[in-house]
Amino acid sequence: MPHLIAEEAALHFIHHYQRLLMEVVAHPSFPKPKSGEVPYLALLTQARGWMLEHPQVLQDALAALRQANDPLPGDVQSAVVSMRAGRWVYLRDTAHYSILLPVTAHECAQAYAVKSLTTRLRDMTGSSGLVLQTALMEYAGGIVTDGLVGTVAYLGPGYRESYGEYVAQAKAQGQFYQTQLPVIAPDPAVPKVAKPLRQSAKAVQAAKTPHKS
Repeated sequence: MPHLIAEEAALHFIHHYQRLLMEVVAHPSFPKPKSGEVPYLALLTQARGWMLEHPQVLQDALAALRQANDPLPGDVQSAVVSMRAGRWVYLRDTAHYSILLPVTAHECAQAYAVKSLTTRLRDMTGSSGLVLQTALMEYAGGIVTDGLVGTVAYLGPGYRESYGEYVAQAKAQGQFYQTQLPVIAPDPAVPKVAKPLRQSAKAVQAAKTPHKS
């Protein structure tokens, strides 16, 4: 199915990824809820953030799985190591993938062709043209979202047009990635691209907050 990776690979990742995240939840450093039960997906999302913020927790969780004689498969571990969580502009869909950009695309135009595991991004969010919170990773020969998605804000038509211009710039500059995430340069000084007329640097602040269903 377009926008999705092979079902077998998707289910393989989901099963082992959840095992890893539950080891993170069991880690002594993981902040436990003060009261009440946390919804399962919210708990997994929190565990993902804690794991990526604290690399030693990831190493401890991997070690715990090895000690239990049920280590994380190499392909899933590689995907987790490549993972980058944050806010992304989910601009639109093509026939085969979703186009995502960093919110900071006004600083250095990059764009990604992203596939999903078992549910399309549009089916999870209801539409494109918004800023969402998720993690991207290298898996199954491409760039894939980990399936833990939170909607942050919708973008107005002017900002969608601006980000569309950044996608065109990214393609022209060889910064449109379909199989691997770009290497993060150690030098913080990033050359700026030519800005379209509209200033998408303020896109998130000017975005409309989505209605809750």
